[in-house]
This record gives sequence, structure tokens and C-alpha cells, in this order.
Amino acid sequence: MKFGTELQAHLTPEWRQQYIEYEGLKTLLFSMLDNKQEYQAEYSEDEDEDPDVLNEQFDHSFFEGVMSEIKRINVFFKEKESDAQTRYTKLTSEFHRQLELLHHQSLGKETSDIKGKKVVAVHPARIKKLESKIYEKFRMAFSEYYLNLILLQNYQALNYTGFRKILKKYDKVMESKRGKKCFAAHVRGSYFEKSKEVEKLIESTEKFVTNTLEKGDRNKAMQKLRVPPLSGLELHEHSTTFKSGLMTGLAVCILVVVIIASLIQDKIKTDENSLDADEIPALVAFRCTFLLFFFTVLLSWNTYGWRNAGVNHILIFEIDPRNHLNYLQLLTAAMLFLFLWGVTLLLYIFSPLIAPAMKPETWPLIFFIVVFGLLILPAPIFYHSTRFWLLRRIFRIFTAPIFDVQFADFFIADQLNSLATVLLDISFVLCYYSTYWSEGEGACTAPGIWYRILIALLPPWFRFAQSVRRYFTTSDWFPHLVNAGKYFSSILVIVLASVAGIIHRNDNGTGVTLLGLDAFAAYVAFACISTLYAYWWDIKMDWGFLDHTSTGHKNKYLRDELLYAGGKKFVYFIIMGLDLALRCVWTINISLADWQFVHKQYVITGTAVLEAIRRAVWNFIRLENEHLNNCGQFRAVRDINVRVITEHTKHDEAKDEDSDHEDMKKRVPSAPPGGGRKLGGKQRRSSNISNVSSKGSSAPIVTSPASAALDLNLDTSV
Repeated sequence: MKFGTELQAHLTPEWRQQYIEYEGLKTLLFSMLDNKQEYQAEYSEDEDEDPDVLNEQFDHSFFEGVMSEIKRINVFFKEKESDAQTRYTKLTSEFHRQLELLHHQSLGKETSDIKGKKVVAVHPARIKKLESKIYEKFRMAFSEYYLNLILLQNYQALNYTGFRKILKKYDKVMESKRGKKCFAAHVRGSYFEKSKEVEKLIESTEKFVTNTLEKGDRNKAMQKLRVPPLSGLELHEHSTTFKSGLMTGLAVCILVVVIIASLIQDKIKTDENSLDADEIPALVAFRCTFLLFFFTVLLSWNTYGWRNAGVNHILIFEIDPRNHLNYLQLLTAAMLFLFLWGVTLLLYIFSPLIAPAMKPETWPLIFFIVVFGLLILPAPIFYHSTRFWLLRRIFRIFTAPIFDVQFADFFIADQLNSLATVLLDISFVLCYYSTYWSEGEGACTAPGIWYRILIALLPPWFRFAQSVRRYFTTSDWFPHLVNAGKYFSSILVIVLASVAGIIHRNDNGTGVTLLGLDAFAAYVAFACISTLYAYWWDIKMDWGFLDHTSTGHKNKYLRDELLYAGGKKFVYFIIMGLDLALRCVWTINISLADWQFVHKQYVITGTAVLEAIRRAVWNFIRLENEHLNNCGQFRAVRDINVRVITEHTKHDEAKDEDSDHEDMKKRVPSAPPGGGRKLGGKQRRSSNISNVSSKGSSAPIVTSPASAALDLNLDTSV
């Protein structure tokens, strides 16, 4: 593998701009070679000229670039090394301080916390539990700290190898020994190469975790400190790849069989617009589960794209880098259930032949129970930690605005806005099969079913409540209240649609008025306003486009750095247009379903699929923008908060986080696509290495009330 490719595969994405600009130096080197050859061709009579003297006429800019790279890397490395030393001291001292505090409480003594406030004694029965939580919290904190040290050590090795490779290439291409001399004089002995502080910190961390946190069990300690693959190209077991391919093939085959079976049965009638009343419950139940699995397939596509583009979604979602699902595992799970979904649909189609005494609608009910039963199954099987991480996040979303909002919370809530059809289908399935199975589907879709309107309002309410919570946490009206206004407009549109009869039209189709105005016209008007509002927020706030603070102005109407498709601008413009077009799919409901050109359930299915695709495309750019913000702060690992947190410090951290986010967008220039920097003729921008914050752009970690003696806040398992 060429070193340039190896460097891109193994570098830390958030530090991309701080590595040696290997490709830029190589381009400059071959440009010098071309100039040298042209000179020699023109002045061939000077055959006795010393090669080193000749090279000096062309390589000044090259060695100037090498020295500048060495200086820049030294500055960044010193900064990160200093941060690591400070972090180690804080972690060890905080661990001993919290144990001492717990010891005083166990003796029934009053003591003071970090702010000097009195902390009362703790009941002896709780001491052991609190001590266990302290140890577990610091195990996680040291594992993240250890990962940061390994990344820093990897940074040393990659840059050292990069300088050795490029200077060796110089000697080979230019037929000189000046590269070897430069390497010996300036690379060897440079601070980033000779410093052993990171190695000492690694040894100290291993000893502390082994002797203190794991009571001398080194095997257990090293298992906790296990470092995930540093390569951007993850290595997968052959069995994982095989299973994903097998399940994909089976799922595709069963879907083809389902289509053929539907065509040869009486399920497809002469009047294609008709749909029997007894088929609607089955359609809704099958659609509900299909959309979930289809969305999971799209999420595996997202994960694959993020990984290939170097977008660190593991850090952004604050999940454990040692224990998470990769794109192949997501794809395998989705295709497995799509295969089972197809089998169940075949059983439904041929139910009169297979089980004549059983109602055909029983098959989708059985599958529905299996799917959602497996989701909440407490047994440690089928990605137990991931399922319960998702359930905890969903609980935090449904209880908004009680908890502080993290990035994963509002990201998943955004996904729920695109899965509103699934929520409505779940409510229908529960209603139909639990109460009105014998009365037909109309009893669960009648205009008077008020809870369907409330369920339709839930997704925008979740994001509205989260935005309001962020406002009360930070006291910043922008962007949080403006974002809340976007979701309030969505709530208003749903209410108007309900009133106007767009969702549940009156049987006689009569019009409905609202405050003396035509409700249908009001619905269309507010739907247009809400669509444009949401679209502007997508491209400006969520995606970071239309950046007036752009330093390069080379990507007009976008932003300086683009990670996907090699930074091709037309791809991003296509995505912007696609997002607007797919945000207008609500017009299909008016033009087709409500004018009865196509059965309403078919239209709902089609628009739900289109919305899922729109959300998947949105996910790509949203995570790219968040990743670039993390790059601006050089944040490469999770920040596990180990301090005793009070309501006052929570508010300060949220304010600092938002201000850091805005400062970085204004202060840190973006690099060209791929993280490249121009070397040579033009002066290269200097690295703006400031006091690097350990906070990311996600919301602060959730904490419990300050009255607790030890506030242990941690949410990491996935």
C-alpha cells in the first residue's frame, strides 16, 4: 500500500489537518523534478555541474515546506501532550478525592464537596453501591484517556514515517543525499520524535488501572483498555461479511418471490385503485415493520458512507468505540428481518391454503409481536447493549424536556419525525387487534379517533421540547428558540390538516372552515411556510451551507470543506435540490390520495419510503457538518465527566459548549477537500492551535439533582 493511502486510512480524522502534508510535498517534489529536467535539457552543455548545486536551485521551496511542517507538527504535538499530562493528573486526583469523600461519609461525618458545600453522611447500605459506581465511572474515563494516548502515539509514528518516506523519495528522485541529511538533522531529534512523555503516560495509565481500579488483575485491565482498530477501514471477520452477503441475497430473493406471488394471486385485482377493507389492517401492519427494516438498511448505508469519508460518528454519538455495530452488522440484521418479513407476507398471501381456519391477518400480528418483543427482550442476546442504548435514548426523548439534551437525543428525535407513519401504524395495529378486530379497520381510523392526532403531533413535539430545554439550559434564544419555532410550525400544520379533513376527511367530503377562513387553504399556506422554514434550517444550520464566514470562498453557497464524493460541488447542489423536492411530498397526498386517484394507503406507503430516503441523505450531511465542528476543536475521543456536577456547573458547561461551537466556526479556517494544504509558492496558513477544549458540540452529559453526595453521570454503552 502506498504511504499516502496508508496515512489517510490510519490518521485520526479530527486531527486530519495537523498531519504531515505528504501528498502536497510529493506534488511539489515532482514539480521540481520537471523544472530540473527542463533546465538540464536547455543547458545540456553544463554536464559537469554538481547535482547538489543544481538541486539547490530548485528545492528551496521543498525544504522550506518540510521545515514548516516539522514546526507545525511540533506545536500541535506539544499542545496535545500537555493536555494529556494535565488530564492524567486531574483523573487520578479526582479519583482519590471522591474515594476520600465517600470514606468520610461512610464514617457518618459531614464533609465538603468541591464547591465547599456541606455534604451529609450516606447510609452504610449505599456506600458499596456508590463505590462501585465510582470505580466503573473511572474505568470508562481512563479507557477513553488511554485511547487518546494511543492516538497521540500513532500521530507520532505516522508523521515520523511520513518525513522518512518523503525525504527518501527526494533523494531517489533528485539523485541526491540532501534528504537524508535533512532527516538526520531536523526530523530525528525534533520534539515530536524524541519525546517519550506519551509512552510514560501509557505505562502509568496501565499501572493505575491494573493496580488501583482492577486490584492487580492485568488481564482484566488490558481488556478494559483495549484499543479499537485505528484504521478508517475496519477489519471484519469473514463470517460477518459472509452473513451480510447471505442475508442480503435471501432478502432480495424473497422479495422477488413475494412480487411474483402477489401477481399470480387474486390480491391484485382488475381495479388497481381498490383495496378491500379486510386487507387494510394487514397492509398497515406489514408497512410498519417494513419501514423500520428499510430505515435500518439506509442507516447501514449512512454508517458505510461516514466511515469511508472519515466522519467519526462513534465520537459524535458518544458511544463506546470498543463495542458498537458496524455497517455490516446493521445490514445483516436488517436483511434478516426483511427475509422473515417476506416469509410472513407469503404466509399471509397463501393463508387460505396453509391454514384455512385461521384469519389471514393473524400472520402480520405474529410478526409484529416477534419484532417488538425482541426489541425489549432483556436477555443478553441479539445486540443486547445496542438495543437497550436505543431504548434509553427513546425514553429520554419521550420524557423531554426533563433531561438535558445530547446530540444522540435530538438526532434520534429527528429520525422519529421521518418515521411518523410508523408511529401511526403502531397505534392502528394496537387498536385494531386489541379492540376492533371483528368490527373492521374503520373503527380505528374514524375522524373521531383523537389519539391518532396526538400521536402525529408527538415527533415535532419531541424536538420542540428539546429545543426549549436547550434554551433554558444555555439562555441563548438563537438558535434554540428559532429551531423550536420550526417544529411549532410543523405542529400547527398537523392541527390544520386534521381540522381541514386532510388526514381524516368527513364521509361526505364537505369542507371545513377555521375562524371564518377555508381550512384547506390555511393548511396549504402553512404547509408551504413550514416546508420552506425547515428547508432553510436544513441547508443553513444543520448542514452548515451558505457560510458567510467562509475563508476560501472556493465553494460558493456551500462551505470550505466537503468530505463526500471527493469534494465535488455539484453533488452537494444535487442533494440540496433533492432535499427540497422530497420535503414537498406532502403535495402528493393532496394530488393523488385526497382526489382519490390512488388509494390513500398506497400513497402513504410511497411517501413514507420517500421521506425515509430524504432522511438518510440528510443524515450524511448533518454528520459531516458535526464532524467538521469536532475537527475544529481537535476533539478525537469522548470526554467522560468525572467531577461532582451541580446545576450551576451544568449551566456553565452548556454555555461554554455553545460558545466554543460558535467560536470554532468563526475562528478555525477549513481546509481544502481531503484536508490538503497548499505548499510552495504561496504562504501557507499557520495552524491556529489554541487551548483545545475537550467539549464537543453535543449537549452536556445528563446529571441528577445536586443534592446527591456523589453525582455519577455516565451514558456510554452501546
